[in-house]
Amino acid sequence: MATTGTPDAPGHDSGPDAAPPWPPARQYGVWALQPGGSAGSAALIDALALAPGDRAVDLGPGTGETGLLATEQNLYGWTGICRDQDDADQLWAAVPSPVTIAQFGAPGATGLPDDAATVVISEGLLFALPAEDKQAVVAEAVRLLRPNGRLGLHELCVRDAGLSSESTAAVRARLAAPENGGLHPLTESEWCALVTDAGLRVEQVAQEPLVLPGVFGILRQFGPRKGVALLRRARGSGSPAARAQKILAEQQGRFGAVILVARRPYVGHLRGARQREVTAG
Repeated sequence: MATTGTPDAPGHDSGPDAAPPWPPARQYGVWALQPGGSAGSAALIDALALAPGDRAVDLGPGTGETGLLATEQNLYGWTGICRDQDDADQLWAAVPSPVTIAQFGAPGATGLPDDAATVVISEGLLFALPAEDKQAVVAEAVRLLRPNGRLGLHELCVRDAGLSSESTAAVRARLAAPENGGLHPLTESEWCALVTDAGLRVEQVAQEPLVLPGVFGILRQFGPRKGVALLRRARGSGSPAARAQKILAEQQGRFGAVILVARRPYVGHLRGARQREVTAG
């Protein structure tokens, strides 16, 4: 189900009877913090080289900061995937462009038709998902992309060499524990393998420093009301978000933000990957 424009625009309605499932880690507030900060979001938009007429789908629009950057590029449409009507209302308020569309769905099941997009964006979303769910979301992105379309990632990245005496494997295991947020970041090579295994071709990959915003950064991104609520949740005694943030801060030298752009080929690997999936089914 999709709605477009502002809440008073034609097509606006009360939303689905039941919101589709979303990654549990969203409730902790960690998902929406751009791993590379505003600079990482800007780097992603630059790397995607958005052009007039592009149809972009953002699988997790977060605060809308990236959507604002994207809609400056004279797009045909920019669709944000929303859990419910509250998400849609926040999306319209954050990205008040005539090309903004709110689509009720989930990152791995958007409800959009095949070949609906020339660009798909995942920002601060996949690192909160275990391997199978990552693959499902990337498969959905591939389904949405038209031939020659681009997938852009801005995600938390594990650096191959760190500054702490604790092993990288141990740090990753700590982050993956549900009580610590259930986060599953990958190395740069693992992020590349994730998209190439889905049939895409990596065109650009770079890393930015990890940005852990402070109080003012949270308030700027989310606004006073939502920002304060998020800070209370994140800083609650023993909360998963607080533990995740503590681990990332203590081990900051082991993490960064990956900016990756991969393209769907016209023919070749993708067709073979889909054929294998059909055969396996």
